[in-house]
Amino acid sequence: MSKNYLSKLLWYSGFLLILLGLLHVPVWLISGGGWEGSISWRKPILFGISTGMTLCSLGWVTDHLVRNLLDRVVGWLTSISLVIEVGLITMQQWRGVASHFNRDSAFDSRVDMAMVILICIAFAGIVYFFVRCLGKIRMESDYVVAARSGMLLLVVSCLIGFVISSFGYQKVAANLPPETVGENGVAKFPHGVAIHALQILPAIVWLLRQFKIQHAHIKVAIYCVAASFGLQIAFAVYQTASGFARFQLVTPTGFLLATLAGLLVVVPAVWFTWKQVAATPRRTE
Repeated sequence: MSKNYLSKLLWYSGFLLILLGLLHVPVWLISGGGWEGSISWRKPILFGISTGMTLCSLGWVTDHLVRNLLDRVVGWLTSISLVIEVGLITMQQWRGVASHFNRDSAFDSRVDMAMVILICIAFAGIVYFFVRCLGKIRMESDYVVAARSGMLLLVVSCLIGFVISSFGYQKVAANLPPETVGENGVAKFPHGVAIHALQILPAIVWLLRQFKIQHAHIKVAIYCVAASFGLQIAFAVYQTASGFARFQLVTPTGFLLATLAGLLVVVPAVWFTWKQVAATPRRTE
């Protein structure tokens, strides 16, 4: 754990939300109920764990920045806004009402508006730290690529989330379900497909280092996986906008995007495996 005050704040806030999410797993198992739907224990579980992981990753990034006073202010605002937002989502679930797109009462409308404001504040903080990590960052080069790529994909995922939210409010105004697009499109699919790249990419760097892969080769792998995430986002946007389910590969465009996204992960993995096998001394009889 870092001794940096800002990083510790983000880490502890993240751990708090992860714990909150995990504590709701037995509640879901005991109380029953479906996993999907606007009223589901999925909401506090996934939002707690997912948002907590994001805050922890921001803590990791900020620990390697050349710190300034504004970092601490932005870090506080980002942490507090996300913790309160997840708290409001959890509160609405315990009340037995929808947490998103819910304006059935004056209180629910205020909660909904508060969550919109909070997520805007948090997004501003994420953009700020993305810009900061484009400058001097005290990491080895392969981790730098992972951090910057992960932050970029997080920003893109958040932007998609705002588009989805705007679309959802339009559908609610028309008395239509906000969760779907067309016949089978899943509105939240594009938002979530790459939102955890900031955790996955550094983990890949760590894993490849365990196999003694050269840093230059690791950077190539990270670029490939990051590009794969980009294609996955494109695939998710295409599928959703076309009204297709997540993996309903019924058009050449969808099949091509999915195939390219997969190849950008598989090809580097096969190449590294071959290089590792080739470098292993063979036993002579």
